[in-house]
Amino acid sequence: MDRVAGGGEKLEQSGIEEPVDPKVRRAFGLLERFAPVIGSRWAVELWCTPPTVDSALKMPPGVPPGTRVEATWDGHLVVGEAWGEGPPVYLVHGWGGFRAHMGVFVKPLVEAGHRVIAFDLPSHNESGPGELAPGRTTLLECTHAVHAMVREHGPARAIVAHSLGAKASALAVAQGLPVERLVFLAPMGNFPHYLDLFAERHGFGPRIRDGLHRRLSRRIGMPLLETDIPVLASRTGHLPLLLVHDPDDPDAPYEASEQIIETWPESTLFTTRGLGRLAHYRVLRHRPAINAAIEFIGSPSAAPG
Repeated sequence: MDRVAGGGEKLEQSGIEEPVDPKVRRAFGLLERFAPVIGSRWAVELWCTPPTVDSALKMPPGVPPGTRVEATWDGHLVVGEAWGEGPPVYLVHGWGGFRAHMGVFVKPLVEAGHRVIAFDLPSHNESGPGELAPGRTTLLECTHAVHAMVREHGPARAIVAHSLGAKASALAVAQGLPVERLVFLAPMGNFPHYLDLFAERHGFGPRIRDGLHRRLSRRIGMPLLETDIPVLASRTGHLPLLLVHDPDDPDAPYEASEQIIETWPESTLFTTRGLGRLAHYRVLRHRPAINAAIEFIGSPSAAPG
């Protein structure tokens, strides 16, 4: 496995979720039988709570501290860093991550002539919370953060996004975000898959799961399944998209990218191999994947107009 040095092991470790407390699983089992409404209320709060970020992870060697940049949406603060000059390329991390997770893209993109902006999603690292309690957020709020950064710092030459960041970016583009091309690394799959995994992990069944689904749709103000990338492709598929995914990825199914390819006319799938059970995070340090993304984005002189 060819991985870029600098924080690789910490990155992988930061993506490993702690096992659910057996007491929590037992409680959900009882609530499934006797009080599924209460169980679904609890489940939606857990769903909207990203895992704790390992803030000890630093930018890769050769990436100096960037200039602090900020943006706001409805008074909520989004914080990031910027490097270089030229058309902006935005780096969007995944659930439970932060901007340093995307740091390996900074140096080659700056060398190619771009201004690179990496930022933290709501309730992650330095960015503030949204409408929910601190430490909680939603896909829609992450989408607002993407909108806010691009609105404040200029139309995107490209967006490079990982996991949930890819879903948030796709939703932002469907809502009219100005961007020329997209790179999605191990994009988050369709929501039914994650609802099933969440229910299995926390020990509840279909009654709480269905309530969780309904409550999440209400919380984001739209049907949950309408945020899945293949559904959004009807409004975004005219944009060039590079997908990077590994078949070993246990956190975002490779089949999700295969489905996106079928529904997104201007898409290409770059398949990595052999990244193992930590493929979801190792792809962020995988040299061939990084090279493919940089080549796909191209130089500013390749931008239209």
